[in-house]
Amino acid sequence: MSDKPKNVFRIDIEPTEENPDRHPTHGWQVRVKRQKEQHTKYFSDKRFGGREGALEKAIEYRDELLEELPDPMDPVKRSAEARSKTGVIGLNFCWKDDGSGTPKPYVQLSWLEDDDTRRSAAFSVRKWNLRRAVWKACVRLHKARAEQDGEAEEVNDMFQTAFPNIREQYEKGPDGNGLPEGEPKVKEQKEVAAEA
Repeated sequence: MSDKPKNVFRIDIEPTEENPDRHPTHGWQVRVKRQKEQHTKYFSDKRFGGREGALEKAIEYRDELLEELPDPMDPVKRSAEARSKTGVIGLNFCWKDDGSGTPKPYVQLSWLEDDDTRRSAAFSVRKWNLRRAVWKACVRLHKARAEQDGEAEEVNDMFQTAFPNIREQYEKGPDGNGLPEGEPKVKEQKEVAAEA
């Protein structure tokens, strides 16, 4: 049996001069991380009849755990999620100058089609208000992802994740010093009705 199976780690701890009261610990620990949650379980040599018996039980448990847990997140998706400032991959907020010299707020989205063509859309906050622009962007992103692979986060979940982050970015203004004069605060805007 391999001494270094995947997701199974050897633990051997003995008392030392610095820590003479440390309890001797010998066994195997299973560690599996999925969707930012760590799953661990320890298998003692003493309890399972020695080093090999504990390792067999640890591997058995690991295999059962991997069957139950979702597959690991794709590394590209995990990287995109880490970079996302809204909490929803493919959805962002920006201030764009349309040539008038005045930056205007937009909620933008982008996605890949089946042929790997990148598509994008933007919703003007001035036209729709912030809530509605975020909602419309979430609806469009959900539709694009559902058409592509049939798996898409629920629209309301996307909205609940993205809106507070986008609101914070919006309220910082285009230069980080607050909203420009005449730009409405979010609380003054009408609530968007939950649309399916």
